[in-house]
Amino acid sequence: MFSYTKEQKVHKLGDKKVGGLPGEYPTLMVGSIFYQGQFSDPQDSLERVEKLIRRQNELSDMVGLNCLVDIFVYEKSEIPWKVNFALDVIDGFFSLDIPDADVRIKALEYLYDQGGLDRLVYNSVNLGITDEERLTLEEYTPSAAVLLGYNPQDTSTQGRLDMIKDGGVLLEEGLLKLIEDVGIRYPLLDTAATPFGEGASEALRAIPVFKSEFGLPVGCAMHNAVEAWLWLEKYEHRTEIMPTVDAAVDALPLILGADFVYYGPIENAHSEFVTAAMVDRIVAEGAESYFGTEIDERHPYHTV
Repeated sequence: MFSYTKEQKVHKLGDKKVGGLPGEYPTLMVGSIFYQGQFSDPQDSLERVEKLIRRQNELSDMVGLNCLVDIFVYEKSEIPWKVNFALDVIDGFFSLDIPDADVRIKALEYLYDQGGLDRLVYNSVNLGITDEERLTLEEYTPSAAVLLGYNPQDTSTQGRLDMIKDGGVLLEEGLLKLIEDVGIRYPLLDTAATPFGEGASEALRAIPVFKSEFGLPVGCAMHNAVEAWLWLEKYEHRTEIMPTVDAAVDALPLILGADFVYYGPIENAHSEFVTAAMVDRIVAEGAESYFGTEIDERHPYHTV
């Protein structure tokens, strides 16, 4: 159980609260759609995706967790139909997960034209940010953004913290100051899961450090470490065991005080939500007992 000397801020993303003290609010669970390999032809699978989103929402209500949808966008040509799908099907906020800076820029412009910037979690602001992207963020500013603490020069907890705080040796300023300057209101700090052998444990160790240093919502996508696990790639029962392994590794950040988890494929929602609800309840019971933390009405503490 953790407590901090710094006040812990709570962001309100529509009707979802994220942040605060461990156990105070339910974990924000973020499931991914349209990731590579999910469907052979994503545009022909919109009905299936919509059912998966409804299922995530139902699980969220059942166990008392909050949830968002994370939408992968790889090419500029995908922006219109994926963004329109999000605006039409998803209530409230959604996350756009866009690896390429040029595609992120076009997505911001398109969302501005569609009036959807106030619902966007921009994923992510990271060390690859370009001057053009920064200027575009100033002009077309989303409400929220994930700040990725990945630092290839220093994968320690301090190196990850430096990326957020002052840019380390790679950027002229920290990612937090950058997004404050462009006017993004709700930063979500990502401790940047890395593969085994490249500081995987540091992404976990960094969670309480980030919360102590910044007082902001913190989380990560630990399933990415599993995705890069070479031994598991060769394991004959990999497909069968992956939902269990993902749920187990995604439970670890919650024990260390994480506020949100990008848990990976939305198909795994059932195992992820039940596991996270169990851990959330354990953390909340401890927080109430040790620190007198008041548990929010919407929380697995009250529902499971």
